[in-house]
Amino acid sequence: MRIASKGSERRRELIELQRLFSRAMLFVDKPGHPRLRRAMQAGFRPDSIETLKPFVSATIEELLDDIEASACREPFDFISRFARVLPARVIAKLLGLSHVDQAEFLAWSTDLASFIGAGRPTEDETERALQSIVSMGMYFDSVICGGRYSEDEGLLGVLVKAQESGEIQKGPEMLAQCAMLLFAGHETTRHLLGTAVYWLLRHRGSWEALKSDRSVVKNAVRELLRWDSPVQYTGRRANCDFILHGMHIRRGDLVLPLIGAANRDPSRYSDPDELQLDRQVGMPLSFGSGPHVCIGATLTLMEVEAAVAALLRRWPDLQIAQRPDDWIASPLYRGLVSLPLSFDSDARQNIHQSDLLVEMGEQG
Repeated sequence: MRIASKGSERRRELIELQRLFSRAMLFVDKPGHPRLRRAMQAGFRPDSIETLKPFVSATIEELLDDIEASACREPFDFISRFARVLPARVIAKLLGLSHVDQAEFLAWSTDLASFIGAGRPTEDETERALQSIVSMGMYFDSVICGGRYSEDEGLLGVLVKAQESGEIQKGPEMLAQCAMLLFAGHETTRHLLGTAVYWLLRHRGSWEALKSDRSVVKNAVRELLRWDSPVQYTGRRANCDFILHGMHIRRGDLVLPLIGAANRDPSRYSDPDELQLDRQVGMPLSFGSGPHVCIGATLTLMEVEAAVAALLRRWPDLQIAQRPDDWIASPLYRGLVSLPLSFDSDARQNIHQSDLLVEMGEQG
C-alpha cells in the first residue's frame, strides 16, 4: 500500500478548498457572476432590508438587556457578547433558517476567516478551514433536503427556487453560495461593530457629539467605515496588459488594491487622518466597487447604525474599561479580538489617566 506524503496531502486539501471557494459568487467572474448575483439580489433589495429592521432592532434590545442584566457595574466584552452575536442572528434570519447552532456557526466562521485572512495559511489553518466549509455544506444540504427553512420568507427559499429553475447549479455551487452568505455577512459586520464603537469611545468628543445629535449616526458610520475599514485589501486579476504608476501589469496578474490606504488618500479626502463624523464624501471603498461590490453592504450599515443609535440611547455614559491590545492577526481583516466596556464612569477616568501617562512618557 502506498502512503501519500504530508506535502501531497496538503496539496490535495488546498485543491479541495480552492474547488469549493472558487464556486462562491465572491470569487466568480463573468459569465457566472452576473447569473449568481441575480439569483441572490432578491434578498438584498431595499424593501427586503426594510422588512428586517424590526427584527434587527428587537435583537439589539434583547442582547443589550442580557448584557445589562448580567454585567451590572462589571466590565463586559462587547465583541463576544454583542458584535459576534448580532450579525450571526441577522444573517440566519435573512436566509430564513429556523435554527442555527450559534456556537457551531461562529466556529466555522472563525476557521474560514483565519484561512482567508492569512497571508500564508498554516497546515492547521488549512485543515480546519476545509473541515469547516465541508461541515457548512453538509449543514445546508441537510437543511434544504429536510425543508428546515422558510420557503416564502428568506433568501434560502429564493436560492432553492433558483436551483430548481437551473439558475444555480445543484450541489457544490449551491452550497458554496449558502456558505459564503453565512460567513461573509458575519465577518465584516462584526469587525465594523467593534471598531466603530471603539473609535467613538476612544475619541470621546465624537461620542458626545452623537449623543447631542443622533440624526448624524448614518453619516458617522460611513466615516468610521472609511477611518478603519474591516477589510483592508481585495484581489483582482488583470484582464489586459496596462501600465499603472510606472508598473507593467500583464493580463492574468494578481493585483491587490489596498482599501485601507485608499480610504486615507489625501487626494480624495481632506485631512484623511482625522475622524470627522460630519464628513460628506459618500461611500468609501470598504465594500469594494464595480461588479463585485459587496451585495450585503446595505444590511451591514443598517445593523451598525441601529446598534450605535441604541448604545447612545441606552448607555450614554458607556466607557472603555481597558484599552484592548489584541487586534486580530490578519493582513486582510481589521478588527478587535475583544473590547472591554463598562457602564462605570470611573473606567473613563482610569483610561484617561493611562493615556496621560503614555503622552507624558512620549514627551519625555
